[in-house]
Amino acid sequence: MIKKIPITALRPGMNVVKVASDQWHHLPYLYSEPGIIESEQDVARLLELGYQEAFVDTGDQEGMSEETPLARVVAERKHDRERPERVPFREAISSAMVTYEDAMTHAMQIVQDAKLGRKMDYGASLETASAIVESAVSNPDTLVCLAKLSEFDNYTYTHCINVAAISVVFGEYIGMPREELVLLGVAGMMHDLGKTTVPARIINKPGPLTPIEREEIRRHPEYGCRILQRNSEIPAKVMRGVMHHHERHNGSGYPVGLARKDIPAFARILCLADVYDALTSDRCYKNAILPNKALGIMYGMRDQDFDPTEVQLFIKCLGIFPAGSFVRLNTGEYALVFEANSREPLHPKIRIIMDAEMKPIRTRDVDLTTQPGDGGAIEILECADPSSYRKDLINYLTAR
Repeated sequence: MIKKIPITALRPGMNVVKVASDQWHHLPYLYSEPGIIESEQDVARLLELGYQEAFVDTGDQEGMSEETPLARVVAERKHDRERPERVPFREAISSAMVTYEDAMTHAMQIVQDAKLGRKMDYGASLETASAIVESAVSNPDTLVCLAKLSEFDNYTYTHCINVAAISVVFGEYIGMPREELVLLGVAGMMHDLGKTTVPARIINKPGPLTPIEREEIRRHPEYGCRILQRNSEIPAKVMRGVMHHHERHNGSGYPVGLARKDIPAFARILCLADVYDALTSDRCYKNAILPNKALGIMYGMRDQDFDPTEVQLFIKCLGIFPAGSFVRLNTGEYALVFEANSREPLHPKIRIIMDAEMKPIRTRDVDLTTQPGDGGAIEILECADPSSYRKDLINYLTAR
């Protein structure tokens, strides 16, 4: 819905829409240059220039927006909603790998376009996001596995696709409609484009950032929106997700310091996926944290960084032992989790792949929910460090 508001009510991330020239003549103090308001400084500048009003797109017709926040989707979600019938992991993983690899190629292209100042190919992004959604609906565990076990080394590209995939998996879990999931996937792929404008020496700095460097990093959401503005097809909802994915539940985030339900729905989902993937990924300045430990850390951030209900649903969606986790069993053997269990989080489906000495063995699949009751049940003791084996682990899940 298009709504006229006073300039003083403008906030970063709002989308000023184009209006007819005759309308401007009737409203001489109307700000009419279309685009995203990027900062409070923009608002101050407009006030200094004498503008009094602007027309903005509130997003009401797009489905889920600031006026219909994530809380409504969560509230309307049936308690322990039954997941639709899934394609078995063994059958779904091959097509998911193709989707993931194609998405990685697209991520390389959009990053290159951003660096060269070229317009984003929104049509190609929609196609890529649609394929990610199809994989999530078919079998979400395939995407969660690939996000942790893929063999792509460049964090810039893998992080974009992992955040898109994990966001879509969570959105599907809470019951978002298909068209929303596609836009959410696009926002995930684009969420860190602004970092292409930040010097690499700052992005990859192993030590503490200086105040100036920290301020530069904190501007990357605004830089990202500027890049996306090169293509007028990109919806305001995607822009808002990119602009506000570093806002925090208690208002301590950036670039604006939005809090609680004022944070757009897409941004809150992207924030969860962004933090999870960052914690569980190797960087030049830190080693990856095990998935279950990362989720434990995120749970400890509830009511501060995250809405308590939303982060608990996120953890339930991925499972205490998310798909792709490398785990040690009470038998001494090692296994890969390939299907999480939201109803019984301690009992996912696993593929046993190594003996107690970490030597490969003939694999076998076990559903930990269907264990004998005579004391001989297999149990997961802990997540194990997969760093020495990560490049090989995906082969255990894709080989027939």
